[in-house]
Amino acid sequence: MGLAGCDSFDFIVPGPSGKKLAIGDFADENRRNDVRLSVNESEEALLASGLKPAESMDYATVLDQTENTFFDIKVSPGESVIVDSLIGQVNGRPIYADEVLGPIADQLNAEYLQLVEDAAVPEWDLFQRTLIRLVGAQLQDLVLNELYLSEARAGLTSQEKTGLMAFMQNLREELVGERGGVFGEAEQQIMREEGLTWEEYLKMQEDQLLIRTLMHEKIQPNIMMSWKDVERLYNARKDQFQPEPKVTLGRIRLRTEGGDEKIQTVQSMFDAGDTFEVVAAWAGMPDDGIWDTFTMGEGGITDIEVADFYKTHLEGLGPGETSKSFVRGSYTIWVSVIEVNKPEQKDLYDPEVQSMLQGELLNRKMTQARQDFIENMLEQGIYDDLNQMQMRVIAIALSRYKEGR
Repeated sequence: MGLAGCDSFDFIVPGPSGKKLAIGDFADENRRNDVRLSVNESEEALLASGLKPAESMDYATVLDQTENTFFDIKVSPGESVIVDSLIGQVNGRPIYADEVLGPIADQLNAEYLQLVEDAAVPEWDLFQRTLIRLVGAQLQDLVLNELYLSEARAGLTSQEKTGLMAFMQNLREELVGERGGVFGEAEQQIMREEGLTWEEYLKMQEDQLLIRTLMHEKIQPNIMMSWKDVERLYNARKDQFQPEPKVTLGRIRLRTEGGDEKIQTVQSMFDAGDTFEVVAAWAGMPDDGIWDTFTMGEGGITDIEVADFYKTHLEGLGPGETSKSFVRGSYTIWVSVIEVNKPEQKDLYDPEVQSMLQGELLNRKMTQARQDFIENMLEQGIYDDLNQMQMRVIAIALSRYKEGR
């Protein structure tokens, strides 16, 4: 439906002003008193004439699938709700509001119901922000898909068109064969499974094939990866593949003056074979005597950033071993090697490392190439202003989800 010289039009449920057309404006006043036969009366009339009433048959339709989604907002007397509207054009194809709102209707309805039913104080601003975000994302996807399809179809050669027709014919046969070999049954199953008519489903499959082919042809050639790229990423992530070994040390430190009895008890416990953690806990050391974790250099346990006098007593110790006591200043001290952690080192030539780095680089470059392609399509495409189209959709949506309904 279109009007010459108009770039948009609305189907509107009339309000109280009387200036908008209503269904009753098209009624025949001369037949206002005519009454339609009830179902029972119709069946009795058919039987009386020797005819058999038709059996009731229910078929799912697209409207059955969508009417509770698109039009489930109650309208009070005197309110106007926009049912659908032309919001703009993409490459000459008209775009309607419900092409944007349809795919996000379930999510919008859920957000709205939570707003009006669950919230003690309805957060209308929060719902509006959610609506704007969803509409913006869906509108851009819709516009891009239209631009993709225009580009894909325009670039098809005669041979490719023939191949596409053959592919779609094979798809039709496969869909029917997978669903019992009867077209009518296959059609009904598609409707139940996808909520689409047979032709709508086939068109969706064809569009997806064209877009996948276009993306492969336009994006894949722009993805280039060299050995230098892999090497550069490895060096940037070297800590991950060549982590430095670390040692965790424990320390018991007791005041020498006046602590003879406690110092002797600690030494006796070590001599009896008690672990460092047990002795440190008895001595009242915080964290059971755990001191700190240090990065080790090539020299091992003694190649760490601690005072040199500690290194003398650490030399030769292994995990779980404790030094003899020594006095430093006012304290008698024991140090222990709690744990040594030497992670596996992987160099650049490890196949697993190369595969990981190449996969990461590929994803990065694929994302960048796709973004470049999208920006190019948006720059060269012919379509109405996205912001204006978005505002039109938002206005229509807000007319359905009014504050305080």
